[in-house]
Amino acid sequence: MNPIQIILRAWASWCLLGCAISLVLNVGLASDPDRPEVRKSAPPGLAVFSDKKPPSDAQQKTPEELAVEAKLVEATKQFSEKIRPSLEKYCYECHGPADPQGGLNLVSIADYSQVKASEQTWTSVMERVQADEMPPQGSKEMDFGDRQQLIRWAGEHQAKDVDCTKLASDRTVNFYLGSVMSRRLNRAEYNNTLSDLFGLPVHVGDRLPADAAGGGGFDTTGDTLFTSSLNIEKFIEAAEELLNEILPDDPTQQDEQFKQARERLLALGQTDEATNTAPDDASSDEARARRILSRLMRIAFRRSVSNEDIDRFLVIFQHAYNRGDGFDASLRLSITGVLLSPHFLFLVEPESEQGDIQPLGPFALASRLSYFLWASMPDETLLQAAETGQLLDNEVYLAQVRRMMKDPKIQSLGNRFAAQWLEIDKLGADVRPDAGRFPEFDDQLAESMKQEVILFFNYLVQEDRTLLDLLDSDYSFLDDRLQSLYGIKNGAADGQGAGQQDQFRLVKFKDSSRGGVTGMAAIHALTSFPLRTSPVLRGRYVLEVLLGERVPPPPPNIPPLETDDHQADAANIREQLERHRKEATCSACHQRMDPLGFSMESFDNLGRLRSQSNGKPIDVSAQLPDGFAFEGPIGLKQVLVNRKHQIMSHLTKRLVGYALGRELNRFDDCVIRDSMKALEAHEYRPSVLVETIATSLPFKYRYYPK
Repeated sequence: MNPIQIILRAWASWCLLGCAISLVLNVGLASDPDRPEVRKSAPPGLAVFSDKKPPSDAQQKTPEELAVEAKLVEATKQFSEKIRPSLEKYCYECHGPADPQGGLNLVSIADYSQVKASEQTWTSVMERVQADEMPPQGSKEMDFGDRQQLIRWAGEHQAKDVDCTKLASDRTVNFYLGSVMSRRLNRAEYNNTLSDLFGLPVHVGDRLPADAAGGGGFDTTGDTLFTSSLNIEKFIEAAEELLNEILPDDPTQQDEQFKQARERLLALGQTDEATNTAPDDASSDEARARRILSRLMRIAFRRSVSNEDIDRFLVIFQHAYNRGDGFDASLRLSITGVLLSPHFLFLVEPESEQGDIQPLGPFALASRLSYFLWASMPDETLLQAAETGQLLDNEVYLAQVRRMMKDPKIQSLGNRFAAQWLEIDKLGADVRPDAGRFPEFDDQLAESMKQEVILFFNYLVQEDRTLLDLLDSDYSFLDDRLQSLYGIKNGAADGQGAGQQDQFRLVKFKDSSRGGVTGMAAIHALTSFPLRTSPVLRGRYVLEVLLGERVPPPPPNIPPLETDDHQADAANIREQLERHRKEATCSACHQRMDPLGFSMESFDNLGRLRSQSNGKPIDVSAQLPDGFAFEGPIGLKQVLVNRKHQIMSHLTKRLVGYALGRELNRFDDCVIRDSMKALEAHEYRPSVLVETIATSLPFKYRYYPK
């Protein structure tokens, strides 16, 4: 390794490490209680010195203040005399301090002051009681009058709407920790950005450590995109590997795609007046290198660059060139520095000098939009709109959103968002059927299963079809392996492009058991044990992933069910689960999960339709806690369609979290509510959802500590 490379590696390591440390410090300072701007009022009972004098006895309370006091007295009396006795009668047995089911301890809410501090709890109580899920079957039945009284009380005391003109800040949220000011590119974004920068498919980012998913479940969450010494080392290796291919010592041995990438890169050094290359001497080569760096850095850094920015990397070229490395080798070294710069590796949103809630600058907004929709950098059209400032015009901005939705790169929403939301990225890695029992399953089939889901989602987005097709449809996208797996023969389905081996095509189903995500093989394989299907895993998947309901972990000391269908077939598993639901500690969750899972038992581990297990007929009939009876995959799709508002609301929450790159807070409820109104008014079209999120206050603005 030559001295220039050693210096470059050391510089990159210190630069990235310093950037990571500064990010941590910035976020930490945002939540420092010793800073005057975030210091909270003293807790009750501690002396607080103030120049204000206490009100004198002569001061009279206003009628409004007296009314508030009277209302508080009445609410306190109602809770003590009516609500708390009902909770004690019906709820304390399961939701007491010893082992509270679902982590909900209602006994701890002893007086009205604690009611006000737990508003979100009452939202959950109201929903569960209204759905007849609480009290669970087998518990004491709630009197109708008590039920209506509790629902009415919970509705009055659930979390109220927030001011939609505000964002979470240290003034509106207790112990506000600050949001991540900058985050590094995740692996997929890194590959996509390099691909767009050099105009060829790039996969060197695959050598980077795997990215952790944040609390929202996505690898766009800045809180979990750490920058370790291993990350730095792998970034250096990836940059050097790629540039050795694009600018090799011997260009005559290049593959065609890298040869074209080299030609495009060197073309950036041409002058504006002519297209011919300048004479090959030191001064003109330096000028040419400067033009290449200037134009490349503008794209790579996603903003305008100054002469000072360019000089910082041109000096690397000069040192290498002056020692005789040659033009390509010297340029390769300087561009390596560009790819290791925090301005390339991090999505930076500079702080506003004004503080408080401020709009994002045009370059930060352009990057936020492009990495939301494309998981890559802004293209030239978007970058120019940011440079001129036109992107801050609402009409221009909306036009850019609509243009980007029509670009093929919008497929990243399926590749990145849908794959993580539906958790199919686990298939083939963390989740695999047993190789001995299911020899048909291999990496290629796993990829085909995942591609069906991704292509289906992208089809909805690109064709702007209703998102309700996720719940029920009569078509999907299959290749030969999946078509064979599904038992679809020639003439059994209408296929577009049939006969093109290993290519996916739109196939229309005649069997209504298929269609929608719950009819896809990826979901069935993902929610099975290696040796048998699982009604519990499948029911939990529908509850958590599609409906957005929380399912707590099972209580301790519960014996597991058999995990091999040779030991316990579907009928035996159903009998065991029905006994399971009679247990008070298990019934609350299993009454919600099991019926959904039973209806999916007509699919085996690989998603093939079946009617028997170990020679015994499979019972796919089910009944929800509210008494709604249904049967099999077709009945399940009807259940999902009936709860489309809940599913679409959860989908919206997930997409908002993916777009913002952080966990959601109550101030994001406005975006979710506005998105749902827009979806319901426009047949649940994806374009409406994306536009509402991209034009929302939390997306275009951010809070800056003063």
